[in-house]
Amino acid sequence: MANERGRKQEIFDARALAAVESNDITFLQNLLNQRLAEDPNAFLPYANLGKSLGRALELSRYDMADELFKRGADWNYGTMADVLEGAREDNEWNTKAIDIALAHGWNIDEHYEHVGSALVYTVGESGSDPDYLGGGIVCLKMAAYLLSKGAAVDEGSQTGNNPLELACIRGDKHMAALLLAHNATMERAPKALLHAAHNGDIEIMQMLVDHGANVNAHPYGTYTTVAQQREREDWGSALHCAIGQGHTEAVRFLLEKGAAKEYKNKLDMTALDLAKKLGNDEIVRLLQ
Repeated sequence: MANERGRKQEIFDARALAAVESNDITFLQNLLNQRLAEDPNAFLPYANLGKSLGRALELSRYDMADELFKRGADWNYGTMADVLEGAREDNEWNTKAIDIALAHGWNIDEHYEHVGSALVYTVGESGSDPDYLGGGIVCLKMAAYLLSKGAAVDEGSQTGNNPLELACIRGDKHMAALLLAHNATMERAPKALLHAAHNGDIEIMQMLVDHGANVNAHPYGTYTTVAQQREREDWGSALHCAIGQGHTEAVRFLLEKGAAKEYKNKLDMTALDLAKKLGNDEIVRLLQ
Protein backbone atom coordinates (compact mmCIF):
# COMPACT_ATOMS: atom_id res chain seq x y z
CA MET A 1 0.00 0.00 0.00
CA ALA A 2 2.76 2.43 0.94
CA ASN A 3 4.66 1.64 -2.25
CA GLU A 4 1.53 2.11 -4.34
CA ARG A 5 0.83 5.47 -2.73
CA GLY A 6 4.44 6.51 -3.26
CA ARG A 7 4.28 5.55 -6.93
CA LYS A 8 1.09 7.57 -7.40
CA GLN A 9 2.72 10.53 -5.69
CA GLU A 10 5.73 10.33 -8.02
CA ILE A 11 3.47 10.29 -11.06
CA PHE A 12 1.47 13.20 -9.69
CA ASP A 13 4.63 15.20 -8.91
CA ALA A 14 5.92 14.77 -12.46
CA ARG A 15 2.60 15.76 -14.00
CA ALA A 16 2.14 18.75 -11.69
CA LEU A 17 5.63 19.96 -12.50
CA ALA A 18 4.87 19.58 -16.21
CA ALA A 19 1.69 21.62 -15.75
CA VAL A 20 3.68 24.42 -14.13
CA GLU A 21 6.38 24.27 -16.80
CA SER A 22 3.77 24.49 -19.58
CA ASN A 23 1.89 27.27 -17.76
CA ASP A 24 -1.35 25.29 -17.90
CA ILE A 25 -3.31 26.23 -14.80
CA THR A 26 -6.42 24.32 -15.86
CA PHE A 27 -4.38 21.14 -16.15
CA LEU A 28 -2.85 21.81 -12.72
CA GLN A 29 -6.26 22.40 -11.13
CA ASN A 30 -7.61 19.20 -12.65
CA LEU A 31 -4.59 17.26 -11.41
CA LEU A 32 -5.03 18.58 -7.88
CA ASN A 33 -8.74 17.75 -7.88
CA GLN A 34 -8.12 14.29 -9.29
CA ARG A 35 -5.41 13.51 -6.73
CA LEU A 36 -7.65 14.54 -3.86
CA ALA A 37 -10.52 12.47 -5.25
CA GLU A 38 -8.22 9.44 -5.27
CA ASP A 39 -6.82 10.13 -1.81
CA PRO A 40 -8.30 12.85 0.45
CA ASN A 41 -5.08 12.74 2.51
CA ALA A 42 -2.73 12.99 -0.45
CA PHE A 43 -1.48 16.41 0.55
CA LEU A 44 -1.25 15.80 4.29
CA PRO A 45 0.52 16.52 6.55
CA TYR A 46 3.07 18.44 4.46
CA ALA A 47 1.23 18.68 1.14
CA ASN A 48 4.04 17.12 -0.96
CA LEU A 49 3.77 20.06 -3.33
CA GLY A 50 7.16 21.64 -2.74
CA LYS A 51 8.71 20.99 -6.15
CA SER A 52 5.74 22.35 -8.04
CA LEU A 53 5.47 25.38 -5.76
CA GLY A 54 9.17 26.14 -6.07
CA ARG A 55 9.05 25.98 -9.85
CA ALA A 56 5.92 28.15 -10.01
CA LEU A 57 7.64 30.79 -7.90
CA GLU A 58 10.84 30.61 -9.96
CA LEU A 59 8.81 31.17 -13.12
CA SER A 60 6.72 33.95 -11.53
CA ARG A 61 3.53 31.97 -12.13
CA TYR A 62 1.74 33.31 -9.12
CA ASP A 63 -1.73 32.05 -10.05
CA MET A 64 -0.30 28.54 -9.93
CA ALA A 65 1.51 29.23 -6.68
CA ASP A 66 -1.80 30.42 -5.25
CA GLU A 67 -3.50 27.16 -6.28
CA LEU A 68 -0.74 25.14 -4.63
CA PHE A 69 -0.87 27.18 -1.42
CA LYS A 70 -4.64 26.61 -1.34
CA ARG A 71 -3.99 22.86 -1.31
CA GLY A 72 -1.56 23.15 1.58
CA ALA A 73 1.81 23.70 -0.08
CA ASP A 74 4.34 24.71 2.58
CA TRP A 75 6.92 27.46 2.60
CA ASN A 76 10.19 25.70 3.42
CA TYR A 77 13.89 26.54 3.75
CA GLY A 78 14.35 26.77 -0.02
CA THR A 79 11.24 28.76 -0.89
CA MET A 80 12.77 32.21 -0.47
CA ALA A 81 15.43 31.33 -3.04
CA ASP A 82 12.64 30.48 -5.50
CA VAL A 83 10.86 33.76 -4.70
CA LEU A 84 14.03 35.77 -5.36
CA GLU A 85 14.59 33.96 -8.64
CA GLY A 86 11.08 34.86 -9.74
CA ALA A 87 11.28 38.50 -8.63
CA ARG A 88 13.85 39.42 -11.28
CA GLU A 89 14.13 42.58 -13.36
CA ASP A 90 12.29 41.21 -16.39
CA ASN A 91 9.37 40.55 -14.02
CA GLU A 92 9.58 44.11 -12.69
CA TRP A 93 11.00 42.95 -9.35
CA ASN A 94 7.62 41.37 -8.54
CA THR A 95 6.90 40.79 -4.84
CA LYS A 96 3.49 39.16 -5.31
CA ALA A 97 4.72 35.84 -3.91
CA ILE A 98 4.96 37.41 -0.46
CA ASP A 99 1.36 38.64 -0.62
CA ILE A 100 0.09 35.22 -1.69
CA ALA A 101 1.96 33.42 1.07
CA LEU A 102 0.75 35.87 3.71
CA ALA A 103 -2.83 35.48 2.48
CA HIS A 104 -2.49 31.75 3.14
CA GLY A 105 -1.28 32.23 6.71
CA TRP A 106 2.49 32.26 6.29
CA ASN A 107 4.47 33.58 9.28
CA ILE A 108 6.88 36.11 7.79
CA ASP A 109 9.35 35.67 10.68
CA GLU A 110 9.37 31.88 10.75
CA HIS A 111 12.84 30.34 10.80
CA TYR A 112 13.86 27.59 8.40
CA GLU A 113 16.67 25.21 9.32
CA HIS A 114 20.05 26.85 8.76
CA VAL A 115 18.82 29.77 6.64
CA GLY A 116 16.80 31.67 9.24
CA SER A 117 13.84 33.90 8.35
CA ALA A 118 12.91 35.18 4.90
CA LEU A 119 14.55 38.53 5.68
CA VAL A 120 17.72 36.91 7.00
CA TYR A 121 18.00 34.77 3.87
CA THR A 122 17.31 37.70 1.55
CA VAL A 123 19.94 39.92 3.16
CA GLY A 124 22.43 37.06 3.13
CA GLU A 125 21.99 36.75 -0.64
CA SER A 126 22.64 40.44 -1.30
CA GLY A 127 25.77 41.57 -3.10
CA SER A 128 28.37 44.30 -2.94
CA ASP A 129 28.37 45.29 -6.63
CA PRO A 130 29.09 49.04 -6.62
CA ASP A 131 26.64 49.49 -9.50
CA TYR A 132 24.06 47.43 -7.65
CA LEU A 133 22.93 45.31 -10.55
CA GLY A 134 21.65 41.78 -10.91
CA GLY A 135 20.93 39.84 -7.76
CA GLY A 136 21.72 42.73 -5.45
CA ILE A 137 18.81 44.93 -6.37
CA VAL A 138 16.24 42.14 -6.19
CA CYS A 139 17.40 41.42 -2.64
CA LEU A 140 17.17 45.09 -1.70
CA LYS A 141 13.67 45.44 -3.12
CA MET A 142 12.53 42.19 -1.55
CA ALA A 143 14.00 43.10 1.83
CA ALA A 144 12.23 46.46 1.68
CA TYR A 145 8.96 44.71 0.89
CA LEU A 146 9.38 42.15 3.67
CA LEU A 147 10.03 44.97 6.12
CA SER A 148 6.96 46.85 4.86
CA LYS A 149 4.93 43.73 5.62
CA GLY A 150 6.18 43.52 9.18
CA ALA A 151 9.32 41.37 9.02
CA ALA A 152 11.37 41.79 12.20
CA VAL A 153 14.43 43.87 11.34
CA ASP A 154 16.42 42.52 14.28
CA GLU A 155 15.53 38.88 13.71
CA GLY A 156 18.37 36.47 14.42
CA SER A 157 19.40 33.40 12.49
CA GLN A 158 20.89 29.99 12.99
CA THR A 159 24.03 31.25 11.29
CA GLY A 160 24.75 33.52 14.27
CA ASN A 161 24.27 36.81 12.43
CA ASN A 162 21.21 39.02 12.20
CA PRO A 163 20.24 40.98 9.04
CA LEU A 164 22.38 44.04 9.76
CA GLU A 165 25.41 41.89 10.56
CA LEU A 166 24.88 39.96 7.33
CA ALA A 167 24.66 43.19 5.34
CA CYS A 168 28.00 44.23 6.85
CA ILE A 169 29.55 40.86 6.03
CA ARG A 170 28.39 41.27 2.43
CA GLY A 171 29.66 44.84 2.26
CA ASP A 172 26.23 45.98 1.14
CA LYS A 173 25.87 49.64 2.09
CA HIS A 174 22.43 49.93 0.48
CA MET A 175 21.06 47.04 2.51
CA ALA A 176 22.70 48.33 5.68
CA ALA A 177 21.12 51.74 5.12
CA LEU A 178 17.71 50.14 4.55
CA LEU A 179 17.90 48.12 7.75
CA LEU A 180 19.08 51.09 9.79
CA ALA A 181 16.24 53.17 8.35
CA HIS A 182 13.89 50.50 9.72
CA ASN A 183 15.42 50.87 13.18
CA ALA A 184 17.87 47.97 13.26
CA THR A 185 19.63 48.21 16.61
CA MET A 186 23.27 47.89 17.56
CA GLU A 187 22.23 45.89 20.62
CA ARG A 188 20.94 43.11 18.37
CA ALA A 189 23.81 43.46 15.88
CA PRO A 190 26.89 43.60 18.13
CA LYS A 191 29.19 42.19 15.45
CA ALA A 192 28.15 44.59 12.69
CA LEU A 193 31.01 47.05 13.21
CA LEU A 194 33.55 44.23 13.45
CA HIS A 195 32.40 42.80 10.12
CA ALA A 196 32.53 46.22 8.47
CA ALA A 197 36.02 46.79 9.88
CA HIS A 198 37.10 43.39 8.59
CA ASN A 199 36.07 44.57 5.11
CA GLY A 200 37.66 47.99 5.61
CA ASP A 201 34.32 49.52 4.69
CA ILE A 202 34.51 53.01 6.16
CA GLU A 203 31.20 54.13 4.67
CA ILE A 204 29.30 51.37 6.46
CA MET A 205 31.38 51.89 9.60
CA GLN A 206 30.35 55.55 9.63
CA MET A 207 26.69 54.56 9.25
CA LEU A 208 26.97 52.23 12.20
CA VAL A 209 28.74 54.76 14.40
CA ASP A 210 26.10 57.34 13.49
CA HIS A 211 23.50 54.88 14.76
CA GLY A 212 25.24 54.24 18.04
CA ALA A 213 27.76 51.48 17.36
CA ASN A 214 30.40 51.24 20.08
CA VAL A 215 33.90 51.20 18.58
CA ASN A 216 35.09 49.38 21.70
CA ALA A 217 32.51 46.59 21.67
CA HIS A 218 33.92 43.09 22.23
CA PRO A 219 31.07 40.72 21.29
CA TYR A 220 32.61 37.38 22.13
CA GLY A 221 29.62 36.26 24.15
CA THR A 222 27.23 36.59 21.22
CA TYR A 223 29.41 34.80 18.69
CA THR A 224 28.25 31.34 19.67
CA THR A 225 27.53 29.51 16.43
CA VAL A 226 31.04 29.66 14.98
CA ALA A 227 32.96 29.35 18.20
CA GLN A 228 36.35 28.98 16.52
CA GLN A 229 36.17 32.64 15.58
CA ARG A 230 36.86 33.40 19.23
CA GLU A 231 40.34 32.00 18.79
CA ARG A 232 41.26 34.16 15.82
CA GLU A 233 43.90 36.76 16.45
CA ASP A 234 42.05 39.24 14.22
CA TRP A 235 38.82 39.06 16.23
CA GLY A 236 37.68 40.66 19.46
CA SER A 237 37.40 44.31 18.51
CA ALA A 238 36.79 46.30 15.35
CA LEU A 239 40.39 47.50 15.57
CA HIS A 240 41.72 43.94 15.58
CA CYS A 241 39.50 43.10 12.58
CA ALA A 242 40.74 46.06 10.54
CA ILE A 243 44.38 45.38 11.41
CA GLY A 244 44.06 41.70 10.57
CA GLN A 245 43.11 42.57 7.00
CA GLY A 246 45.59 45.43 6.65
CA HIS A 247 42.96 48.15 6.31
CA THR A 248 45.02 51.20 7.29
CA GLU A 249 42.30 53.78 6.68
CA ALA A 250 39.80 51.76 8.68
CA VAL A 251 42.30 51.65 11.55
CA ARG A 252 42.73 55.41 11.29
CA PHE A 253 38.94 55.87 11.31
CA LEU A 254 38.51 53.73 14.42
CA LEU A 255 41.29 55.50 16.28
CA GLU A 256 39.71 58.85 15.45
CA LYS A 257 36.44 57.54 16.87
CA GLY A 258 38.11 56.53 20.13
CA ALA A 259 39.03 52.88 19.67
CA ALA A 260 41.06 51.65 22.63
CA LYS A 261 44.61 50.60 21.74
CA GLU A 262 45.25 48.72 24.97
CA TYR A 263 42.42 46.18 24.71
CA LYS A 264 43.58 42.54 24.55
CA ASN A 265 41.56 39.92 22.72
CA LYS A 266 41.12 36.29 23.76
CA LEU A 267 44.61 35.49 22.48
CA ASP A 268 46.00 38.18 24.78
CA MET A 269 46.97 40.40 21.85
CA THR A 270 46.62 44.16 21.70
CA ALA A 271 46.08 45.91 18.40
CA LEU A 272 49.76 46.87 18.37
CA ASP A 273 50.80 43.27 19.07
CA LEU A 274 48.79 42.14 16.06
CA ALA A 275 50.12 44.86 13.76
CA LYS A 276 53.70 44.00 14.72
CA LYS A 277 53.12 40.30 14.21
CA LEU A 278 51.71 40.97 10.75
CA GLY A 279 54.58 43.30 9.90
CA ASN A 280 52.38 46.23 8.98
CA ASP A 281 54.71 49.14 9.69
CA GLU A 282 52.24 51.85 8.69
CA ILE A 283 49.61 50.59 11.12
CA VAL A 284 52.27 50.13 13.80
CA ARG A 285 53.14 53.81 13.45
CA LEU A 286 49.48 54.77 13.81
CA LEU A 287 49.21 52.79 17.02
CA GLN A 288 52.42 53.98 18.69
